[in-house]
Amino acid sequence: MSLRKKLFLSFIALITLNILLFKFVFQDIIVEQLKNDRHNQYQYEKEAAEKVRLNQLLLSSNFKDPIERQELEKQLPQDIMYRMVVKDANGNTIYDRPSHAYTLKMPSSSASQPAAKISDLKVVAEYHFQQEPPREGEIVIYFYTDDNDIMATTGVSMMLWFIYGSLVLVGLLLLALFVRWILRPVNELSRVTQEIREGKRLVTFTYRSHDEFGQLFRYFGDMVDELRFSEERQSEMIASIAHDFRTPLTTIKGYASYIGSGRVTDLTRIQKQMSKIEVKTSDLEKLLDELQDFTVQSTEVRLNISRIHVKGFMKGIIEDYLARIKEAGLTFHWKLRVSNELHIEADETKLRRVMENLLNNAIHYNKPNGSILLTCDQREGHVLFSVIDKGEGIAAEDLPKIFNKFYRAEKSRNRNNGGTGLGLTICQSIVRHHGGELTVNSEQGIGSSFSFTIPFYHK
Repeated sequence: MSLRKKLFLSFIALITLNILLFKFVFQDIIVEQLKNDRHNQYQYEKEAAEKVRLNQLLLSSNFKDPIERQELEKQLPQDIMYRMVVKDANGNTIYDRPSHAYTLKMPSSSASQPAAKISDLKVVAEYHFQQEPPREGEIVIYFYTDDNDIMATTGVSMMLWFIYGSLVLVGLLLLALFVRWILRPVNELSRVTQEIREGKRLVTFTYRSHDEFGQLFRYFGDMVDELRFSEERQSEMIASIAHDFRTPLTTIKGYASYIGSGRVTDLTRIQKQMSKIEVKTSDLEKLLDELQDFTVQSTEVRLNISRIHVKGFMKGIIEDYLARIKEAGLTFHWKLRVSNELHIEADETKLRRVMENLLNNAIHYNKPNGSILLTCDQREGHVLFSVIDKGEGIAAEDLPKIFNKFYRAEKSRNRNNGGTGLGLTICQSIVRHHGGELTVNSEQGIGSSFSFTIPFYHK
């Protein structure tokens, strides 16, 4: 499961749990508290209305007891917002008296302004008291509330605490889960990286989840395997190079020492031995050229692009290899199915390097009295070059690895069989820098076919 899906499902689970907790645990508590708040508010408003009405009756009565009126005014609630309005028989306001709390909320409000239009205050209760004869009309007491009053109630506060607490709890749990899902693979990766840094290559991962980190670890494991494989091949290559250098150097040293001793006076024999020295020197130069080519390919490839006549280029390759293939006891065939006017844009030297490497492999890995077929086909937008041999073929387990650097399907140190394991890596790099692709088809015991494409125009 991906990390994104884990977080989404965790979020849904936490929200569902939060809703269930509210529904079966907190809802009844909060609703009961809201009922109590409203009941207490109603009782308070009712008592306040009676006091305000009584105070008004004392003010308007013929018999006024100043002391009693003052005492009653002291008992009037000033912490709630209300207005007492005295209306005549026609409903006209003849007297309007607000509370102190109401005045603080609406210091600039007009006494004659209708209650429905007063700012954002809302009427939550009205008490109507008919005046006793001979007076006509009524006393109306309006009670108001606003956002602050509503928010100050215990039930609403509990509701808000539940909402904010739920948000914080969900956020913290998601953060804890996210940190756990992140830190565990990060610590695992740090451990493995440290092991690799210390030289260990057979590393194991305890993280087995099928998420993005699991995929990363699989890629990382493949990279470590590739690193181990590359180091093993590099060690083999160094041993192979040491052997390849030692063999011709030993031969050169022996012939040079023998000639230098003066015991050989026959000019023909001296020339024959010098010719062998030249062949061995040529082998060393080829090995050094291959190593140098790989070094260049590993850093930066610079192509010297020129316009190449395809058929002329292929004829030159054929002429160069006719004698060599014949000396190896092999049959050489070619098919050039391209137009005489066809040209491509490519680096001729590097393109020749690819062809030579493929033909050399076809010679080295061929069977006695085998054959080599060289083809060149004109396709849409590119040219297809192929080298087909009836040789030993490549094992199925080796086929995916032959383009890896330092890899040799034949582990023998004989250069005619194994080589350095760099040739095909270099060829693939050259072809890709031209915008083409090098592919192989092979069956062990039947033969191999190496093909690569080169676009008409280099981008």
